[in-house]
Amino acid sequence: MYLDLGVWYDAEQDQIHLTARDVPGFHTTVGRNPASKRGHPNLFGKLARALRDAGAPHPVIEDAADDAGPA
Repeated sequence: MYLDLGVWYDAEQDQIHLTARDVPGFHTTVGRNPASKRGHPNLFGKLARALRDAGAPHPVIEDAADDAGPA
């Protein structure tokens, strides 16, 4: 199964948003803060790199090793 996802970064919230086409109500966010309900640092970093690699607005990628490119 593949989902057709919309992904974008909201700098004001420091959250990455995810929506799925043809899945009513599917809109969630991922943050870098592990203490937050929606915090998932690993996924946040992977999505940040994917946004960067696609030329889209993205958050600062904090781990210098991650900045070398996709893992």
